[in-house]
Amino acid sequence: MELKFVSKESDYLVFETNEGQRLRAILDNTLRDAIRKVDAKDTSGLSPKDIQTLIRQGEGVESVAARYGVPVQAIEPFAAPILDELNFVLQAALTTKVSDGQTMLTFEDLVLRQFPAANFKAYKSGDQWVVSVDTDPELSWDFSPKHRILDPISPAAKKLTATPISPRDTVTANTGLRPVASENLTSKPLETEDADQEEPKASVHDLVEELRSRRQAETDVKPQPAKGRASLPSWDEIVLGTGHLETDPD
Repeated sequence: MELKFVSKESDYLVFETNEGQRLRAILDNTLRDAIRKVDAKDTSGLSPKDIQTLIRQGEGVESVAARYGVPVQAIEPFAAPILDELNFVLQAALTTKVSDGQTMLTFEDLVLRQFPAANFKAYKSGDQWVVSVDTDPELSWDFSPKHRILDPISPAAKKLTATPISPRDTVTANTGLRPVASENLTSKPLETEDADQEEPKASVHDLVEELRSRRQAETDVKPQPAKGRASLPSWDEIVLGTGHLETDPD
């Protein structure tokens, strides 16, 4: 007689025979220990890292379980977080806004418009995420979740999207914006009317001559010193050596 597990009711496990008869077994410590030993035997030799790598590369849970010769239930706890990751990447790709040359639409809508029965799948090949569509012929794109860029890989995908798809490309296509040539961005110095006129630079000789001229002008209007007193030299006379001390005769 073969028993099939049906459900758990309180402290009982419910089983069903081939004839449809249901039986209950109390879940005591003895049965719990026996279940733990079976689980340990089923999962011996499994590497969670290897399992997750296979799932991330696109292999199904049932396929991985068959590879290791264990029940699917032994694989599911390790596969669950990777399946969530794959779904996150796939949704990011499907909702990426693209352009068909006339209107904006999601990547999913762009593919479904030509392949209504398409089934999408995301997996990782090496260090690159790949989004594929189960059609005839097969469609596949490299996908960057960070930059939201889809780059066609297969010939059919290249025909559907001739250039890499990204939100940046759609903005360029719809606004008519084009990159500006680098030479147009080179800053040029402002030109003024006086730009070509160089200011004269004063030399030491010119300064000395200026001081001499000022000294001469001061001499012409300098008042005479009081009688009997010597006139004091100016600072220019001391520095330039012009003039001399004068005394008034008695």
